[in-house]
Amino acid sequence: MTAAVFFEGLPIQEDRPLGINVATAEFHRAFARYARQSDLPAICDGTSHFSKYRELVSAASADPSRCVQVNRLDGDALAKVGTAVRYDPAITEQLWLRRAQGQTRYSIVGFTHASSTAAVMDALGSYAIAPAQSWDALICASNAIKSAVQTLLDGWCDYLSALTGGSASCPMQFPVIPLGVDAERFSSAVRPEERQRQRNALGLDHDAIAVLYSGRLNHIAKANPLPLFLAAEEAAQAISVPLHVIFHGYFPDDAIEPAFKEAAAKLCKVARVSFIAHDDRNFPDGVWAAADIFCSPVDNIQESFGLTPVEAMAAGLPVIVSDWDGYRDTVRDGVDGFAVSTILPAAGTGTDIAFAYFDNPGMYGDFLSATSQSTAIDTHALAVALRRLAEHPELREKMGAAGQARVAATFDWRHVIAAYDDLWHELADRRASGTERVPMADGGDFHPLRPDPFRMFADFATASFEDGGAVELAATEWADTIKRMGLKIGTVHAGALIDLEDLPLVFAHLEASPGMTLAELCGRLDAFDGARLRRTIAWLVKLGICRYRAPNA
Repeated sequence: MTAAVFFEGLPIQEDRPLGINVATAEFHRAFARYARQSDLPAICDGTSHFSKYRELVSAASADPSRCVQVNRLDGDALAKVGTAVRYDPAITEQLWLRRAQGQTRYSIVGFTHASSTAAVMDALGSYAIAPAQSWDALICASNAIKSAVQTLLDGWCDYLSALTGGSASCPMQFPVIPLGVDAERFSSAVRPEERQRQRNALGLDHDAIAVLYSGRLNHIAKANPLPLFLAAEEAAQAISVPLHVIFHGYFPDDAIEPAFKEAAAKLCKVARVSFIAHDDRNFPDGVWAAADIFCSPVDNIQESFGLTPVEAMAAGLPVIVSDWDGYRDTVRDGVDGFAVSTILPAAGTGTDIAFAYFDNPGMYGDFLSATSQSTAIDTHALAVALRRLAEHPELREKMGAAGQARVAATFDWRHVIAAYDDLWHELADRRASGTERVPMADGGDFHPLRPDPFRMFADFATASFEDGGAVELAATEWADTIKRMGLKIGTVHAGALIDLEDLPLVFAHLEASPGMTLAELCGRLDAFDGARLRRTIAWLVKLGICRYRAPNA
């Protein structure tokens, strides 16, 4: 069983990379390298994206000749592949398109990371009224994200059930499969000579404890550094060696950088704090080698999985994280490092925050900051964890080794892609034995809100063409007929008709049997698509080339 991935380019801003964009690029590269399938089908619109996909596959050290371009409207090609995969949650449009192609022909799979934006919430909610099947899936990067998705869907389905008096549900699967990393790349970035070089560049004493935070430096949309500043200062005052907190990343705007630096200056008197830009040429592979401890006390609902602790573990660092979202799935408390407890307000105390975001979706930052502002992290426990690791090098080494082994065995892309492969097969089994939900009626509309215009607007006209009506040629001068069809106002959308080069065959039948019914004509020309042929006859009547006579007229 294989999968075709949607590919619409890689929107990566090298100066300010977003985690989701980096994860998307890494997914495509890893899929090309490790997917257990001979071909690499890519669902692309146009040749430009497909060419870029081939370049990506080649850069991933895979054979670009394995790439096959697939059109999302080609149900036969997608059925042959078996699974259509989008690395985002926006799969609803394809679910509706598949309804016209045959709902049992292939599975559709999406991914979700952050689930806090209005766009993602709307996409998730649309699953409840889309023609989703039990052989479709949304891959969740963490158990916390799965819980958030199910909470949203359950609430939406409860509303729909109350509205209609029925029982709304979403039959999709929601497997939890983590994000992946290239474990070898991080483990090779912490060679002893590189550690010494980086520590010299940072001015670190030989006995200084370097605590690293890596990622986007944004207290509104990523992680507030306040708990780390407070805990680092508490730990620094209690230990006998220097403690140096290093923030490696980028500030998204000019207002956030001074906010970070002001807090560091006012809160950290003993602990030293420095900021290293993510594009600093002295640290092309990050600051992993210089660090002794990795710390990420995230408190933001924008975070969903948290890749940097996994990267730190791959680099052999012990990690201290907040007990938050995906961190709970990756970091084993007391084994790979420590997880510090978090607490947030009870359900029911944030409805006004949700209302304000609904009223103004452009104020996403306010939505995030209002929630993270009231999310507390146990800063004393964080300080205790920092102090414990700072004072016990053997514990740092033990936890670092445990984390590195865990990443190699669980989170390396080889294993993650294999889990995806297993999912494609599981969905194929469900497709083979499952019951189709809301099958499309013969002649029915594939989407209730995109009905056949000749049905929706039937009462606009005096009457509709009927199969029992008679059709005959009205024009006998072929030069005049060709002239009419050649007018720009005569043929305005040829794609909705049969191929114009096939018209002589239609005319031949009409000449041979004047006054034959529309049904008889379509029966004799059954090689043509019946709907297109009927539209073509109506067009010929419009041009005055044919004449139509209603039954019993």
